Amino acid sequence: MKNLILSLFSLFSVSAFAQFVNKGDVKISSGSVLYISGFDFINDNGTTHTWSNDGTFIFKGNNFTNNGTMDDTATGTTEFSGVNEQNINGSSTAYFHNLNINNTNNSVVQQTTVNTDNMNVADGTKDFDYKVNTELPLYVNDALTLDGDIRLKGTSQLIQTHTGATSNSGSKYIWIDQQGTTNQYWYNYWSAPVNQGGTWKMAYLRDGATGDDELKTSYPVVAIADNTNATNDINNAGGSHPVTLNAYWVFALKDGPDGSYQGWYDNHIKQNGTVLPGEGYTMKGPGVDAALNSANGSATTDYNSWTFSGSPNDGEYTLTISADHDYLIGNPYPSAFDADQFIKDHVTSANGGNNATDIFNGTLYFWEHTGGNDHYGANYQGGYATYTLAGGTAATSWNGSGTVGTKTPQRYIPVGQGFEIWAESGQGGTITFNNNQRVFKTEGSSSVFIRPTAQTDIRLGFNTPQNYHRQLLLAVRPNTSYDIDVAWDGPNFDEDFPGADMTWNINGREFIIQAVPSIDINTRIPLTVKATEDGMVSFNLDDIQNLPADITDIYIEDAFNQSYHKISDGNIFDLYLQTGNYNDRFYLRFTNPSLSNDELILENVLAYYDNLNDELVIINQTQQNLKSIKLFALTGQEVLSSAKQTSEKEIRIPAQLTTGIYLLKITSEDNKVFTTKLLIK
Repeated sequence: MKNLILSLFSLFSVSAFAQFVNKGDVKISSGSVLYISGFDFINDNGTTHTWSNDGTFIFKGNNFTNNGTMDDTATGTTEFSGVNEQNINGSSTAYFHNLNINNTNNSVVQQTTVNTDNMNVADGTKDFDYKVNTELPLYVNDALTLDGDIRLKGTSQLIQTHTGATSNSGSKYIWIDQQGTTNQYWYNYWSAPVNQGGTWKMAYLRDGATGDDELKTSYPVVAIADNTNATNDINNAGGSHPVTLNAYWVFALKDGPDGSYQGWYDNHIKQNGTVLPGEGYTMKGPGVDAALNSANGSATTDYNSWTFSGSPNDGEYTLTISADHDYLIGNPYPSAFDADQFIKDHVTSANGGNNATDIFNGTLYFWEHTGGNDHYGANYQGGYATYTLAGGTAATSWNGSGTVGTKTPQRYIPVGQGFEIWAESGQGGTITFNNNQRVFKTEGSSSVFIRPTAQTDIRLGFNTPQNYHRQLLLAVRPNTSYDIDVAWDGPNFDEDFPGADMTWNINGREFIIQAVPSIDINTRIPLTVKATEDGMVSFNLDDIQNLPADITDIYIEDAFNQSYHKISDGNIFDLYLQTGNYNDRFYLRFTNPSLSNDELILENVLAYYDNLNDELVIINQTQQNLKSIKLFALTGQEVLSSAKQTSEKEIRIPAQLTTGIYLLKITSEDNKVFTTKLLIK
C-alpha cells in the first residue's frame, strides 16, 4: 500500500491553530493512505467541490469537521485512532463507507449527522467507545460490528437501512434511553429496542436517572421486587438508585383471544419472562421521580430515565397473529418507527397497502393511564388512543373525573413504545417488522406528522353525564369509501363504558375513526349513541381542519324530532338522553334543511321530564325571553299550556304524564320555535 495521496484540483492550508483545511476537490485513490496526526481536519470545500475517499484515511487529530461536501458513494475506509477524545462535527452530514472507531484511550463523539455503510467499533479503555450527541441520527446502511459500546445520548437514534436479517455482530452493546410514568399505579406499554441473546426481559432494564454518559456503572440494573400480592405497592424501598420495580405488573399479550383477559394471564412474564423483538409488555412506574421524590397521582411526571442496553434490534423480525386475536407489539428498533408504513405493509392494495391479504384491521391502539391511585383493575382510569392511516384520536378515560388522554398518536412512533393490534374475523397471518419502517424523528414538535393542507379533519366531541369526553375523527381521504375501509377506519376498542358513549356507525359497527372520500352540504354521517342511564349529554366540535369551501356550518341532526342543532362556531348541543341504544337517531350534518322554511329555530334550549317529581323541566341556557310553552300528545291533543312570559334559566312545570310520546313546542318573544319529542316511561 502506498502512503501517499492522489488529489485533483485540491487546496490545503495549515493554520496557526493546527488545522488542516481542505478547500477544493480531493480524491484518495484505492490503495493510497492519507494519515493526519496532530492537526484538526476541516473539510470546507463548499458545494462545488468534493472530498472522496476510495483508499484509507487515518485520523489521529481531535476534531474532524465537515462543513462541505463528501462523496457518499466512495468505497474507502476512515479510521479514528487518536489518544485524546475525538469529535466528528460540522454543519454537514459526514459520509463514510467503512468507519472504524479504534480510539484505545478515549471516546469518539458524534456531533453532526453521520452516514456510513459499515461501522466497526473497537473496545478501548473508555466504557463508551462511541457517543452520539442528543437529537442526532447515526445511519449505518449495512454491517455494524460492536466490539465496543455505543452510547446514544438523549434523543439520538441508530437507523439501519439494509434489507433482510440483521447485519450486526460483536459482543458489546448500544445504550439508549426512554422515559415512562413515575406512578406506581399506572401502566405504560413498552417494547425493547435491543436484545440480549435474541430476547429481552425486564431483569435487563437499567436505571438511567443518574447516568453520566461516561461510566456503565452509573446505569445500574433496576432492583426487582417479585411480589405475589397484586395490591402491594413498591415505592422505591431504600430510597436510592437503582429504583425498585414490582415484577407482578409485567405482562405480555402474545396472540390472545380478542375480548378475553386470558391472553394476559397466560403471559404473566414478570422479571424473567422473555419477549421477542417486536413484542410488547406492560410495566408500572417506581412511585418516585428521578430525584427520589414521591410522584404519584397529580404529581406524576415522566421518569427520566430507563436505559436499555443490548444488541440493537436490526433487520427483519416476524410474529404471527390469529384471526379474532389481539397482540401487544411495539416499535422494535432504536429509532423512530413509521406507523403508516407498518400499516401499509399489512393491508392490501385495495386498502392503500402493499400486502396480499389484510393481516390485521390496520388500527393501532395505544393505552394511556390518566388517573387512579390503586392497583384494582375496576378502578383504572385510562383508555386506548387510536391511530389509522386517516390519523389519530386521544384516549377516553372511562373512570374518575373524565380526564381525556394527553397524547394523540401521530405517524412516528417513538423508541420503546408498545401498542396493540387486532386481527378480526377473516384476518391474521405474519406480522413483519423491517428496516424500511424505520425513520429518524425525535419526540416533540419534530415528531408531529404535518398534514397536507388539502386534507379535511373534523374532530367531534361528546360529553357523558359523568363528564367523560369521547373524541371521534372524521377524515376526508381520497380512495376511501363510506363503507368500512381497513387501515383507515378505526374500530372502537373500549369496553364496559359507564353512562354514555358515541361512535361512528358504519354498517352497524362502532368506529372511533372514519375516513370518507368527500363531504358536501348533503353528506349525512350516522352516529351510534348508547346510554346506560338517564342523564345530560352534549355534542361539540373539538377541532376542524380545512373544511370544503361550500361548508360553513356543522350540525347534529336529531331524527327523533327532525331537529338540527348547530355545533360549529363554539355552539354545544345539550340533550337529556334516556337509557337506550340509538343507532338511527343522530347524524353529523353540514346543512340545516329546516332553515329553508319560514320558521326560525330557537337554539340553546333543552327539555326533559323529571319522573321523580312529575315535572316538565326546561333549561333556557341563554335566558331568552319565552312567551309560550305547549305540550301535545301524538294525537294532537294539547295536554299542557303555559303563556307566562319568562326568561328563567330553569323552568319547572308540574305535569303528571302517562307513559307515551309527547311533542313539546316552545316559542320565544321573537317568534323562534323549539320543538322536541319527549318519551315518558
